[in-house]
Amino acid sequence: MNLFIALIVLSLLILVHELGHFLVAKACGIRVLEFSMFMGPKLFSFRKGETLYALRLIPMGGYVKMEGEEVASDDPRAFNRQKIWKRFLVVSAGPIMNVALAFLLMTAFTLSSGVMTNQVSSVGPNSPFTAVGMKVGDRLLSWNGRTIHDLKTDITMFLYGAKKAPVDISWESADGSRHSAEMTLYKTQPVFRLGFSPLIEAGAATNIIDMIEPGSPMQLAGLKHGDRIVKIDGLDVSNRNEIVAYLNGGRGEGNPAVTLTVRRNEQSLIFRDITPFVDSFYTIDADFVVEKVGFFGALAASGRYSSSTIRTVLTTVGWLFTGQISFKDVSGPVGIVGAIGSVVEREPTLADKLLSLASLGALLSLNLGVMNLIPFPALDGSKLALLLIEKIRRRPLPPEKEGLISLIGFSLLVLLLVATLFNDIPRWIL
Repeated sequence: MNLFIALIVLSLLILVHELGHFLVAKACGIRVLEFSMFMGPKLFSFRKGETLYALRLIPMGGYVKMEGEEVASDDPRAFNRQKIWKRFLVVSAGPIMNVALAFLLMTAFTLSSGVMTNQVSSVGPNSPFTAVGMKVGDRLLSWNGRTIHDLKTDITMFLYGAKKAPVDISWESADGSRHSAEMTLYKTQPVFRLGFSPLIEAGAATNIIDMIEPGSPMQLAGLKHGDRIVKIDGLDVSNRNEIVAYLNGGRGEGNPAVTLTVRRNEQSLIFRDITPFVDSFYTIDADFVVEKVGFFGALAASGRYSSSTIRTVLTTVGWLFTGQISFKDVSGPVGIVGAIGSVVEREPTLADKLLSLASLGALLSLNLGVMNLIPFPALDGSKLALLLIEKIRRRPLPPEKEGLISLIGFSLLVLLLVATLFNDIPRWIL
């Protein structure tokens, strides 16, 4: 059931993307030969007018095939015969539709759940905010010169990318005065963990393994998705909180290894000498006001969320190239399906499931839209770059050469997707 729902969500994102290309192509008078969902052999198809509509076997991607897109055509309605601005609109329509879908989904989510503002509601005893003079009621405005748009999204990214060096922040006090200061972050006390995410049932974290981090102590020891942890060092445990409490409850000097007893397919298995991770992370030790908003407030909040998420996606891509994050952190289709399935299982009611799917769908749709604008062969961004080159050099590349570039890019994308399987399968399946 979860797999079915995940495929529906992914299909919606892909359908909206391809629908953008399709509708704008039709509006520009371009001959559309095929509108296809997914890739590979055809499962079902029908023809309406000049266009073949098809559903294909492999649930990955989809495409709109236009006359003159890959091979030069003399048809006056062919893609290659259109003015550059028309082709630019057609190519960019897919990512724009994904951004628009994310905006609508996030608006619906915000109307129901409210929005986290940038106004401080409480600070912990060791919060770095206190050290620079921030108080409850103040509003955080910027972080190292970057404006705070969506508080939750921005702070998550800023803290993930934080380094030991102090950060410059600015804020507005309750009386309207503005301040700035250099703030020193600190790390939390060491936290011991085994490297797994639990299955959520009825809103509670169970002792069943849902996702395992690649390279984690659990994966190295041979534990798998679906295993139920029933004992740790001989102590009975029935949920994630009991496991965490034991790991961080003073088990002796250093970080001693543990022994786990798990249930797998009605069998009892024992895994010995598992040494937990030791993590500490930067924190601001503060909470922010969450407030309900009306329709126009939700629209504004959705715009801020979209801006922050787009910035986060681009920043994360940069971190991947600079080595600040590892390729092991990258997920592909299997990871996305696993994440969607986890959302479906975690929420106790249908309304909660729909809200969480709206939030996750907005995040995935923005990622799909932004990533497609990167000038990588076979992506929309590459086609837009070629159109700009054509505008500058005043003549187009032959469609055959563009097709070869797309073929090479598609092959590289397939290799990338295969590579992500080695990240996702151990996390969600094995």
